[in-house]
Amino acid sequence: MNAQTDTALLEDDQESAATETEQKSNATKDDADKQNGTTPALDVSFLALDGSPIAKMGIAVRWEGGELLARTDANGAIPPVEAPPGETLSIAVQRFDGSYKKIGECCMPSSDGILTAVSPNIVVEATTEKHEGKPGNAEEGIPKPEQGDLGDLSAASKESGPAETAQPAGEAETQRTEAAKPAPADTDQPAQTTKPTPKPKAQPKAPDTKTKQQADKPPQHISGKAEVKPKLEKGRDENGNPLAVITQKAIDWWNSWRMPTFNLWGTPTPVSKGSTVPVTPIKVDTEMVKKVEALLAFAREQTEYLYTEGTAGVLASMGKGTFKHKKDEKRSFISRGLCYTYVKVALSRSKIIDGVLAAQKASTTQTDAEHYAMQLSASKAGPALIAKGFMDVTVEVPDARWAAAGDVIVYAWSDTTWGTRKKKDPKSPNHGHIDIRDYDFYISDFIPLPPNMPGHPRWFRERPKDASGQYPVQGKYYPEYVNIRIYRKVFDPLPTQRIRAFLRCIREFECQAEKDDSKRYQMLNAPLPSGDCRFSSFKTHPWDGQGKPVKGSTAAGAYQILSSTWQEIFDKGLIEPKGDRFSPSIQDRIAVMKLEDRGVLHLIRTGCIKEALEFRGPKGELALPSEWTSLPGGKENAHRLTADKKPMNMAYFQTLFDQYLNEEKAKG
Repeated sequence: MNAQTDTALLEDDQESAATETEQKSNATKDDADKQNGTTPALDVSFLALDGSPIAKMGIAVRWEGGELLARTDANGAIPPVEAPPGETLSIAVQRFDGSYKKIGECCMPSSDGILTAVSPNIVVEATTEKHEGKPGNAEEGIPKPEQGDLGDLSAASKESGPAETAQPAGEAETQRTEAAKPAPADTDQPAQTTKPTPKPKAQPKAPDTKTKQQADKPPQHISGKAEVKPKLEKGRDENGNPLAVITQKAIDWWNSWRMPTFNLWGTPTPVSKGSTVPVTPIKVDTEMVKKVEALLAFAREQTEYLYTEGTAGVLASMGKGTFKHKKDEKRSFISRGLCYTYVKVALSRSKIIDGVLAAQKASTTQTDAEHYAMQLSASKAGPALIAKGFMDVTVEVPDARWAAAGDVIVYAWSDTTWGTRKKKDPKSPNHGHIDIRDYDFYISDFIPLPPNMPGHPRWFRERPKDASGQYPVQGKYYPEYVNIRIYRKVFDPLPTQRIRAFLRCIREFECQAEKDDSKRYQMLNAPLPSGDCRFSSFKTHPWDGQGKPVKGSTAAGAYQILSSTWQEIFDKGLIEPKGDRFSPSIQDRIAVMKLEDRGVLHLIRTGCIKEALEFRGPKGELALPSEWTSLPGGKENAHRLTADKKPMNMAYFQTLFDQYLNEEKAKG
């Protein structure tokens, strides 16, 4: 069986802004648990390959010093397993002769969790028949592949070919840019059967056309259906042998016949031809953008669902059309520690991937232990994403703030964060975090929506002071996450293009005297003690270790970054201290971090430029003009004029932004 593990690891701070009442309620429950000595409970259920529960099956769950022997109920579940946190649980199923077959192991979580085991087989009711008999034609009842099996797809004619959709540079920003060459349209087709079906004697040749996903029609058909059991028709094959045939096709939420073998979970490995692992497209077209929008629309929607059945259970109910969840089961900004589950469901349900993320080994060389860790912890999801056609683009993207819409971001806890969590459960693995980058925020099992949340993951924490009121020798701050990696398959680069255009506008306003944009990264507000009015080395901030100027400030670079601001960024661990620490790319990153700190990055990513410039901080001040006083609304902007004596006001900023954005789009 493939164990789809979704452990509900409720984080200490819940990554949420729970109300005071909820916090008090949770605290009361925790205190009661400590007094009563209760242990966490792991709900375990067993599904057949078609998603149906396996009932009346003998199960043995064993751990050091204990065991649970039970039979599955009508829902395929056994009584909750209550074992010491961190214990290795061995799970076995009972054979017909009464012996047990071990199917896998898992680690007992430190809080209540869910584990769903999926069998590679389906359960059907049948009667035995004599082997000998008259030849028959039962094979003709086996469903045959047809063009309509692809579901909500539309055929693209060979003659028409992909249309060039690149947007001219002069068009308005409100219209989406599309690259000249769309991605291959057949990379997202449903998987086909893993074993050949008997070929009919006369089968028409399939039309030689590629299929293209009609991605503007989001996946539906996940609820409101009555459960349909596989229907068997008995007969004999051409050799007279008894044969039972499942005559109907299993249809998923896209009205797609994914596999004649009820494939909901994906094939173990790609085949050499017609691989089920899609090729990562490198061009963006209208079709891809619509896929991104469909993915994000559902990912946002499900943050209001309260999943309790695990990834496999959720997808099984979707596949059968018996999905029961509705909006408002929880608030979107509340996390339940199930980021991995929600991301897995979103990627499968939106058909970005075939099957379930991490259900199979990522490669033939991956060990069982590595596969189990990949199933259990979001921090280990990288190989699983790559196996499903994603590309690791971490080196191409400055950091998660710059990620394209649709990118999947994987985080590992820092040693300090992990150490803090292991105080509660010494055997806890480094689960980390995973989310999908939206046009504005980040989506997992919650959205860090302002004002309850900061609009982004918690990047750093402050260390507690010692008894003397001093911070430890390691420093005041420590990073929450490390080894943050960005994976890409379907994406829209527009938010990143908007960031780059906005940064160029800031450079234009802050460094107006310098017309060469590349030289703005070397500008100074005040001369250095050496008398230099420009700096040449990007190794460190030019005022690092230089004290303060007699007149002016330590502001330097294209965004006039203060030495203290630069130092704080590195103290918080937001940028690794390697290589040049004040290079143009580092300056760009710090500027975007300040946009995030000022609460406007999500507005810029969504193209709300006027709203970003007029956004007010917690004290009522204009957020951006307080950071960069040359911007519209800032104290240095009132009398600022362009070369042709026009005011550098809001209208000018918007015009400049539109021009720069079109130039970014033209770069592809």
